[in-house]
Amino acid sequence: MGKLSRGFLGGFQGQLGTAYGCFWRGMDLIKAMPRKTNRPATEGQLPARTKLPLVASALAQLAPVIDVAYKSGKANRSAMNNAVAYNLENAVTGAYPNFTIDYPALRFSDGSVGKPFNYQLSTAVDAEFHITWGFSATADKYTRPTDKATFVAYNPLKDEYVIAMGAVPRSALEYDLLVPAIWSGNQAHVYMCFIAADDKMASKTQYLGMLEVQ
Repeated sequence: MGKLSRGFLGGFQGQLGTAYGCFWRGMDLIKAMPRKTNRPATEGQLPARTKLPLVASALAQLAPVIDVAYKSGKANRSAMNNAVAYNLENAVTGAYPNFTIDYPALRFSDGSVGKPFNYQLSTAVDAEFHITWGFSATADKYTRPTDKATFVAYNPLKDEYVIAMGAVPRSALEYDLLVPAIWSGNQAHVYMCFIAADDKMASKTQYLGMLEVQ
């Protein structure tokens, strides 16, 4: 049963016959109910259906970063949907049905803010990554000392992420990223990006490398 939410001439929410209504991004929308089908996927559809849950699972734990840091893609899609669309095309490797995530190509942020440069990644004792980067006073208007650095480490063996959102400003030039002690002896991928101080822009994700946790 549908429900009129804004008067007789307004949109409705819920199911009405073969249609359903919803209010999305300031618009009243009416959509046809999806038809059920028992037809199996075609050979052309199978790779896409295999890639989608793989990418969605890889990005799910990164949702807090993506919601803030993914600033490109189609305007009528959410940040997560834009991130999924990009990574489906660019961060999946292998042949059907043995697809895997290409972690150096994974992107959880995108935009016009300047990426990290002259970066260095090293390990330290006590399950810690030491990260340094450069900054030039003559950088363009999208590269500011107040940009907030965000760091991500991913342990594929344990399928766990460590996220440090807006940990330090760009001007800090270094950061020590702590990861769980139980990661010791495991390899981890490490990434970083910058987000503008007002959260309106971000940089593309920079893959820093993969090192063993000490």
